[in-house]
Amino acid sequence: MLPEDAPPEVRERAQDVLQSVMQKVSRVLNERTANEEGDAELSRKLSDPTDFDLEDPELLLRPDDNILLRRDSRCIIMDAFELGREFPEVDIDPRLVFDNPTIEQLSQAIVDLPQTQRTKSVESASTAQPGVTLTSVPFTQLTTGEVAPCAYHSAGDASRYIRSSDGMESLLIPGGQARIGDDTSCPSARENEGPSHMVELSTFLMDIEPVSLGAYARFLNSAKPNQDQLFDWCLLPAEDARCAHLPLTLGEDGWQVKMGVPPNWPMILVSWYGANAYALWAHGQDWRNYRSAASAQFLPTEAQWEYAARGQETLQFPWGDEDATPDLLNVCWDASTYDSKGNVTAHVATPLEELPLVGVNVLMGVSPFGLRGMAGNVWQWCRDTYHSNFYMCTEASLKDAWNAEEEEGALKSERGGSWVGPAALARSSYRRGRHP
Repeated sequence: MLPEDAPPEVRERAQDVLQSVMQKVSRVLNERTANEEGDAELSRKLSDPTDFDLEDPELLLRPDDNILLRRDSRCIIMDAFELGREFPEVDIDPRLVFDNPTIEQLSQAIVDLPQTQRTKSVESASTAQPGVTLTSVPFTQLTTGEVAPCAYHSAGDASRYIRSSDGMESLLIPGGQARIGDDTSCPSARENEGPSHMVELSTFLMDIEPVSLGAYARFLNSAKPNQDQLFDWCLLPAEDARCAHLPLTLGEDGWQVKMGVPPNWPMILVSWYGANAYALWAHGQDWRNYRSAASAQFLPTEAQWEYAARGQETLQFPWGDEDATPDLLNVCWDASTYDSKGNVTAHVATPLEELPLVGVNVLMGVSPFGLRGMAGNVWQWCRDTYHSNFYMCTEASLKDAWNAEEEEGALKSERGGSWVGPAALARSSYRRGRHP
């Protein structure tokens, strides 16, 4: 805001800037509202920014109208992304719209925002544990460029391959008899981890590391999902406090990692639907079937994941039964921040770029097969529909066992723990279910 004693010429320039911003804000919001309300003629008219009139009586939103009375939270989140494309020099968060619910107020708020001075890191090893020396390997996932047809090319030996569609390195995990679950060797094992049982697994391919932020943004730019699909995959209701940690934004050139956030960080806040959609797309399949359990053939089963994490032995962690330490995995080591469910309660106040995450190519949580990130950092979705008593069923001991139950909205299994919780949740046999 201008000081009260600002000279007239300064006030005049400031008013011109505000008027220009209002023109852009009004055009974006009115064009999106016209699109969603089916007014094709007005939408075509507003698509030409050179012919836009802020005082046009046909506009659906006037400068002093309350946007919230006409736009729901999903629409407002997408509005914020579109405004971010229009004003790439500033960071526009959906909460800015909620706090400034008219075009006039929102335009003034955008004018008052500081220009973004941060620059995007090409790669980051860690912000998680200062003082811990970590080792990383080259980051191969593709974050830009055209999408090639899916094919696997040898990466130098018979067990390592590069997937052409997204640059992901994958390992061929040898089949064999694997002991799944844990009800004897670990005192902290939960009921749903037993009974321990043998499963015969066929040879399978598994990605060497989690999907990165940059790779997921490239997927969105290729797939071009609609608003409902985006909310199924990786967007949150505006009232969800975790919106502050949404890592991707819609920029001038499409979806991109937010400024200041390393593109080699793992994708966070992604649903099972979003993980399945990516896996289908990366393998050249129709990603629009992402809701179907039967379509999730490229996500690992719980049995495959556990075997890939620790091998044939019933080890607590990928490296063995030795205690977890900050140089082995990335979890929350400050127990005072846990709530009653073992979740970190204060993390939502941490700026996105300061989250204690490590890059997917950092050598942490390394399994006996050489897979990275198999303990800590981020939870990993599995193919299975989750049931706490699945291991008691005969189906759990069948060859290549997995819970294939098809039920819309049923809980899905996830493994590995994350930076939010304690090390106990990163044990290889620890299992839990979450809404997809």
